Amino acid sequence: MSVSIQIDKGSKKPLYLQLYEDIKQKILSGEINYMQRLPSVRNLCKMLNVNLSTVTKALSKLENEGYIKATPGSGYYVVYSEYQDKIIFEEESLIDAEGYINLASSKLPYSLYPIEWFKDSLNCAIEKYSPQIFDYIEHFKNPLKEYLVETYLKKLGIVTSPQELTVVSGAQQGIEITTKSFLKPGDTIFLENPSYLGAYHIFSNMHLNIVGIDIDQMQNIEDYIKKFSPKAIYIIPFSQNPTGVSYSKEYKEYLCEISQKYDFYIIEDDFLSDIGVDEEILPIKAYDKYDRVFYIKSFSTVTMPALRIGFVLAPRHFSEEVAYYKSMADISTSLLIQVSFYYFLKNFFNKHIENLKTYINQRQKLFLRLAKDLQIDNRLFTQNVQGIFVSFYLPPTVSSATIYNKLKTQRVLVQPHTCFYHKPASTNFFRISFLDCTEDELQIAMQKIQNVLNSAYQKEEV
Repeated sequence: MSVSIQIDKGSKKPLYLQLYEDIKQKILSGEINYMQRLPSVRNLCKMLNVNLSTVTKALSKLENEGYIKATPGSGYYVVYSEYQDKIIFEEESLIDAEGYINLASSKLPYSLYPIEWFKDSLNCAIEKYSPQIFDYIEHFKNPLKEYLVETYLKKLGIVTSPQELTVVSGAQQGIEITTKSFLKPGDTIFLENPSYLGAYHIFSNMHLNIVGIDIDQMQNIEDYIKKFSPKAIYIIPFSQNPTGVSYSKEYKEYLCEISQKYDFYIIEDDFLSDIGVDEEILPIKAYDKYDRVFYIKSFSTVTMPALRIGFVLAPRHFSEEVAYYKSMADISTSLLIQVSFYYFLKNFFNKHIENLKTYINQRQKLFLRLAKDLQIDNRLFTQNVQGIFVSFYLPPTVSSATIYNKLKTQRVLVQPHTCFYHKPASTNFFRISFLDCTEDELQIAMQKIQNVLNSAYQKEEV
């Protein structure tokens, strides 16, 4: 590597910080490129005439912030990409563009939106509770809370009361008010790496100490707990976004046990488990015998995004704090939506979910058959596909942003891993969802994915 790295020993600024800033600036400017290897630690010490501690401290800071990644036996490589900060929402402007096959979106096709059933539910709400449901606050016993506690949660084996449940306007709000209810700046929180970037931004804005655990290292979480002593862990246990990984019953029980042992709380984000075909798919909260799980449930993905409806079930001693921060956010989720959704849950939800399960199961089978027929099933990161997300491995030297752009020129939209990592990880992949496309479109897209994957791996072998 011919790039010149400079430090000023006459400066009052610590040497490690100078080294960190100089390398970071060269990465951001493009002077040091994606996947370019940095000089070895030994060479940096020799070049700059500094001790080992100075170099390792600078490189560690760069790695923690997502600029470089250590590869055992090889050294440090640049993993920051200029696409990391700009791709995440780009596909939204292309969703309805003519000629694109959209494997990036996680929304249902419009044909599966339960619009007519919700119309009936809306009419029932207005007839029964008008005009009170057009107020800011409840002047009546909230039927949605009652139904969630007495029917929906009871089926999951979760016993609680309406007073402990807070209705929220979607998962994003649920994550934010949960975080505010018991965490403070500087507290350490774990999250899977990669993970839902919306949660990461909330934690970052609250100035939490964020520790990302590579998704393929989650089985070793206890080692990280001993090292970092977290106050909380944020986790998506079913069809994790973006990897599609789902955790076992045994792992969920294990998390509950170690949360008590090491005194931390679990923030569980459940946006999809309703469509689980396996009747044994239960949230972590169902195993929460120590009352350490904040259960955030959103119905937007499995119904219609515009409803923005969900709830937070907090540990009992935090339920009032969660309710307080909810009231500070927007006073109350629309009562019109709440009561309408109660009638939808009561009268139509189960029918809708059965339709959805059938559709998703058919898509899963088609996807897996295509992957096998095209001989790219061995490139799958996601094993035992249960939800709506699937991820493909890429060679470590191939940027997923490059794959994104290649497929976009062929009118296929996918999600590169750079949209979900807040720091580098050991896996490199891109995500697809097979929800919002026709069967013919999925077949065409898979053939193009096969070509791009084969080309990427052929270059790696050369």
